[in-house]
Amino acid sequence: MSRDLALVWVAEAAVFALVIAGILAERPWALGAAGGALAAAGALVRWAPGLRTALARAFARRRGAALGCGVVLALALPLALRSSPYWTFVATLALLYVTIGQGLNLQIGTAGVINLAGAAFAGLGGYSVGLLTVAAGWPSWLAVLVGPWVAVAVGAILFVPIGKTRGHYLALVTIAFVFIFNILMNNLEFTGGPQGIKNIPTLRLFGYAFTTRPVLAGVELPAHANFYYAALVVAGLTTWVLRRLHDSWLGLALNTLRDDEIAARCSGVAVARGKLLAFSIGNFFIGLGGAVYAVMVGFVSPPDFDFGYSLVMLSVIIIGGVDSIPGVILGACLLVPLPERFRFLHEYRLLLYGVVIVVMLLYRPRGLWPAQVRRYR
Repeated sequence: MSRDLALVWVAEAAVFALVIAGILAERPWALGAAGGALAAAGALVRWAPGLRTALARAFARRRGAALGCGVVLALALPLALRSSPYWTFVATLALLYVTIGQGLNLQIGTAGVINLAGAAFAGLGGYSVGLLTVAAGWPSWLAVLVGPWVAVAVGAILFVPIGKTRGHYLALVTIAFVFIFNILMNNLEFTGGPQGIKNIPTLRLFGYAFTTRPVLAGVELPAHANFYYAALVVAGLTTWVLRRLHDSWLGLALNTLRDDEIAARCSGVAVARGKLLAFSIGNFFIGLGGAVYAVMVGFVSPPDFDFGYSLVMLSVIIIGGVDSIPGVILGACLLVPLPERFRFLHEYRLLLYGVVIVVMLLYRPRGLWPAQVRRYR
């Protein structure tokens, strides 16, 4: 085993252990100790140039090993959290936000198409699953596959006013759509009105119900572990697909649209077609996240998809890094669990959440994991 490989594994295992300790800490002093250890580790890397250089070199040389170790630790997370099913549920929500964030990042970060209606498109996926399963009797797996296409279809219609507006006016169009969606869901009878859609059947694949408690390595896990692994697969596939798209000629063309629309048009890039494509692909993955959420919780209602959740989705991109695919993963894994971890602060936890976002905008406007400059070979 080389020194670089050992360094990669030790670093990832140490971070994983500290994160698990922080999650499972039940008393403030234990949480403070775990947070202090994480802060001390970060400061050590920040202020020890030799260690920082060694870690950067090791991860650069052993990218495959680093990714493999990350996958193994992600698979082992439900085992580490088996004593707390609630945190397995929170981890699943974080993975769904990874899927939604990647779709939104394609729109806002890669193509420069402002979309503040992420919650509405996730709601379209969730409500489609609810209506198809409860009212039409479709199997849940088929409804999950069809739900995202409803978000794509509605997004294509919304693109008509979006294509005619720019800047602040474009943002206002998408904000208006969120409120229109919530008003309709609250008042339409077939969507359940304020009560929403209840008793959405759980996901079943090849006869296996996701309410069954799985057994991994001889250990019985909470039923939510099924959805955790499903969300992990969905988030992994979404990240891989959008990474490939980002690095392709289409991703380059979308970046050109974002940076200089006139130059892109003069270079032969179809502006309207490119924006519509980015908007549709992004809405598909946003709707997919909402569809999986619906079968996971078995219930959807208007408050689940209000404008506040659109801001949370946008914050995932801002904190992680605009147009940064790994930054979206980092942002989702921070923004979803942290407010839950500080729930004991009650009303002050949302204040801290806002302070973190403001500080990020002031001192790290490019995010915690900034997008890399494109390199051509």
